[in-house]
Amino acid sequence: MEELIKYFESLEARISALEQTQAKLLEQLAANDTKLAANEEKVKVLGEKILAVGGHISQMMSIIQEAKSQQQFAAPEPEVTAEEAEEEPVEEEPVVEVEEPIVEEPAPAPEPAPVQQELFVAPEPVKEEPVKEAPAKEEPAQEPTSSKAMLYGKPVSDIRQAISLGDRFLYQRELFGQNAELMQKTLNDLNALRSFDEAVSYIMTHFKWDAESNTYQQFLVTLHRRFG
Repeated sequence: MEELIKYFESLEARISALEQTQAKLLEQLAANDTKLAANEEKVKVLGEKILAVGGHISQMMSIIQEAKSQQQFAAPEPEVTAEEAEEEPVEEEPVVEVEEPIVEEPAPAPEPAPVQQELFVAPEPVKEEPVKEAPAKEEPAQEPTSSKAMLYGKPVSDIRQAISLGDRFLYQRELFGQNAELMQKTLNDLNALRSFDEAVSYIMTHFKWDAESNTYQQFLVTLHRRFG
């Protein structure tokens, strides 16, 4: 009987130890779950940052492609060949030695002959004709500077030539919703139009921009430089 009691006591001790071990395992499991949740949150934030960086990279690539396309409008500089670069030898002019002339002593001058006195006759006065003044040359009238050029700037043949890099980011963000392809297509379509009124009609048909915004007004100035 005593052995049976001891056996149950030892069994209870083992069960108690197992319960303690189980409690510790549960605590570790809960701690691991907490760490796993924190790591998942970090992974999520990191993924969002990677997507944002990818979006910036795509925007920069599109801007670089547009800049390359603009360089095609610039006239290429003439290439200098190697033959033209070589300096032509300068021919030295021969030095001509000039001999000093031999100075001869002058012969004695003959004595002057006696001069006979002549009657003095006063010359008739010469009538002076009035000098006609040449008509003053009229200077060509200078053409007045165009008022539109003074107001909007120098005219351009392509809208992209009137858009700086800073304005390109501004228009893409506030007018085209960060869509570089839509902005590129719109500029191509506007370039194909014939007048400023057609360009404004195209914008009103395809977009719902705020007519009072500074960005929209600045974009209209760019259109004036293209169509006048």
